Amino acid sequence: MMSHVLVVDDEKKIQTLLKKILLNQGCFVTTAGDARTATMKLAQREFKAALIDLFLPDASGLELLKTIQKNQPACRCIIMTGYSTVKTALKAIQLGAFDYLEKPFGSIENVRKAIQNAIDFEQLSRESTEFKRIQHFAGQVDMVISENEEMKRQILTAFKIADKNLNVLITGETGTGKDVMARFIHAASKRNKNIFIPVNCGAFQESLLESELFGHEKGAFTGSIATRKGIFELADQGTLFLDELAEANPAIQVKLLRVLETGQFVRVGGEKPILTDVRIIAASNANVEKLVRNRKLREDLYYRLNVVRFTSVA
Repeated sequence: MMSHVLVVDDEKKIQTLLKKILLNQGCFVTTAGDARTATMKLAQREFKAALIDLFLPDASGLELLKTIQKNQPACRCIIMTGYSTVKTALKAIQLGAFDYLEKPFGSIENVRKAIQNAIDFEQLSRESTEFKRIQHFAGQVDMVISENEEMKRQILTAFKIADKNLNVLITGETGTGKDVMARFIHAASKRNKNIFIPVNCGAFQESLLESELFGHEKGAFTGSIATRKGIFELADQGTLFLDELAEANPAIQVKLLRVLETGQFVRVGGEKPILTDVRIIAASNANVEKLVRNRKLREDLYYRLNVVRFTSVA
């Protein structure tokens, strides 16, 4: 059976592009340039999926998302957004959006895949393919999925963002599974064939943590008899889990910020920048906003890491 899909965007070229993709996927397509027109279309038929621009001329895409959830809960919504509003798109996922796409679309294949996933999606029942995939990755990291609704919601969100190239911040008391959540995100991501390295920043002396993370050149300090690679080199293409990040001193926090901004670092005692592609998942058992206010955690570093936020629950 052909699926009806609603496209809501005030840019005609986006409407045309998405309509072409959807028609090639065998869908019936309805377009709208604003929330008012979209609401009228929703009253006329049921839709299998909807692609919604975050910024519409007469309303927020989040408002339209809520309208669709209320009137057509079976319709899977994909939010479309620019990179600068990714946090809002993630909020949409937490509100029940199926997925989000960044503009400009980097890959038409990614757009096709997101649409097809939304059309094919079943409710997250214990029999569904989606739930079985979550169970599979959870089993790999010894994560127990309890009946706690907040935990299930967070795991579903973590699963949805695992393949996005976004940094993650996990907060929560000691013993609530921050490490397990980080491992789950890595296992469910495209980086899962590469290494996952956990580092407790509070477990190293300040002088050792810098060398541990960034490596050092021969002769950089007393006892450095050979060049040594750091974790950022070893974790290239993988995931680095920085636990108790605020325990890192200000100088190291500056170097971490530089890696996040440029994808480059310099070994201790070195001069040549080294490229690295590492996903950062950071964690803290303290109130991170208070750490920022007390200047124990750099505000700009916090901003870079707090793209996706989870609060671990026991």
